[in-house]
Amino acid sequence: MEPAEVSASPTTVLAALLQQLEVRPEQLIARINERRARRGCNPLSLKAAYPWLRGAHPQPDNATDALAVLTVKAGRCITAADVGWDLPRQRTRNRHIDAPGDAPLEALLHEISQGDIMDRRHLLMLTGAAATAPALALLLGPIAEAAAAPAGARLSEGLVTSIESAVRDLRNMDDSAGSSAGDLTWGTGIWQSTSRVMAQTRGQGPLVDRLQTAYVELSEQVGWMLFDARQHPQAQRVYHTGMRLARESTTSLTTQHAAANLVASAAYQAAWLGHHNDAAQLLDIASRAPDLPSAVTAVINDRRVYAAGRRQDPEAVLRFRDEALANASAPDGRTPWWATWLTPESVDAATGRAWLACGQPSRAVPFLTRRVEAVSAVDYPRDRLLAVLDLADTVHKGGDTEHARDLLGQAEDLLGRVSSQRVVHRYESLSAAVAA
Repeated sequence: MEPAEVSASPTTVLAALLQQLEVRPEQLIARINERRARRGCNPLSLKAAYPWLRGAHPQPDNATDALAVLTVKAGRCITAADVGWDLPRQRTRNRHIDAPGDAPLEALLHEISQGDIMDRRHLLMLTGAAATAPALALLLGPIAEAAAAPAGARLSEGLVTSIESAVRDLRNMDDSAGSSAGDLTWGTGIWQSTSRVMAQTRGQGPLVDRLQTAYVELSEQVGWMLFDARQHPQAQRVYHTGMRLARESTTSLTTQHAAANLVASAAYQAAWLGHHNDAAQLLDIASRAPDLPSAVTAVINDRRVYAAGRRQDPEAVLRFRDEALANASAPDGRTPWWATWLTPESVDAATGRAWLACGQPSRAVPFLTRRVEAVSAVDYPRDRLLAVLDLADTVHKGGDTEHARDLLGQAEDLLGRVSSQRVVHRYESLSAAVAA
C-alpha cells in the first residue's frame, strides 16, 4: 500500500515522510552512501540528514540521491517539491571553517568537531592575502582570546600518547599507497575528534604542549591527504586550522617546528596549483620559525626547490638544492619523526621536477633517473609511481616518445596499488599527451 500524501510545512515534510516510511535519518544516509560508493565518492556522515530535517537543503547531487532512495522506499515518485526542496534555500550562515585564520579558536574547534564539514561544495580555494594571512599571523604571536581562555578539562598521558600514535599510523598508511577514501575518512575523523579534545583542553603544561604539537602534525597530515585526493579547498582549510592553533602555542618549540612544516606543505600545494607568489611567501614564513632543526630547514628548502622550478627560477633551484643537501647532511640530533623522510634521493626528485617545470628536461633526466632507481615499488608505490611519471614526462618532452611509453607501462603496473587521485590524474593527463 502506498504511503499517504504528506501534508506538512516545508521544514517538517521530510521528517514526516521518513516517519511514514519508518526510515531513520541514518538509514537514509546509508542508502545514499551506497549510491555514492558506486560513483567512487566519499561517504557522507551518518548524521548528514539532520540539517535537512530542520529545513536545510542538501547539495544537488545529495538531493538527487535522497529522492531516488525515497522513491524506491515509497513505491512512488518523490520529487523535490514533495519535500520542500524546490523552495529558495535558507540563507547559509557564515562558518568558521570558511576562514579559519580569522576565527575564534574555541568556536572553530567546536564547529570542526560537530560533523563532516569537509563535504561542502561551496568551499573555494583562497589565494593572495587570504591564503597567506594565517601563516603570517604565526609571526605575530597569540591574540587576547588565548590569554584569557580558561584551563578546561584535565588531560591524561594515555590520551595524548594515543593521539600521537594515531598521527604516526596515519602517516605510515599515507606514505605507502596514498590517500584512499577509507584512509581519508579515518584521518578526517581523527582530526575532528582531536579538535573536540582541543576545544575542551585549553591551558598550559607539558601535556597540553604535546597535544598542540600532535594537533598541528595531524592537521599537516590530513591536509596533505586531502591535497593528494585533489580536494584542494578542504586541504587548505585544514592547513589554516593548524596554523590558527599553532598561533596560540608560543612556549613550545616543537609545536612551532611542526607548524613550519605545515606551512611548507601548504606552500607545496600552492606551487603545485601555480600560485607562485603564495608559495614563495609561505616558504619564507616557514623558514623564519625559531631555532629550526637542520632536518626541518632541509625539508623547507626541498619545498623551495620545487617552488622555484614552478616559477621558472633556475638560479633559485640550484641554490635551494645545495642548501637542502647541506642541511640534510649535517644532522643536529633534533630531527622530528616527521622529517626523517628527506634523503638525497628525495631532493633529487624535487630537483628533477623543478627542471621539468623550468622547461629544461635534459637537466631533469639524471635526477629523476636516480630517484626511480632509489625508491622501492614495494614499500612506497606512490613515490615510485610519481618518479616514473616525472621521468616519462621528461623524456617525452625531450622527444623520446618510445621511452615515455615504456615508462607509462611501468606506471600502469603500479596504478592498482596506489590510492592517489593526484597521481592518477597526472597519469591520465600524461598518457593522453604521449598518445596524441
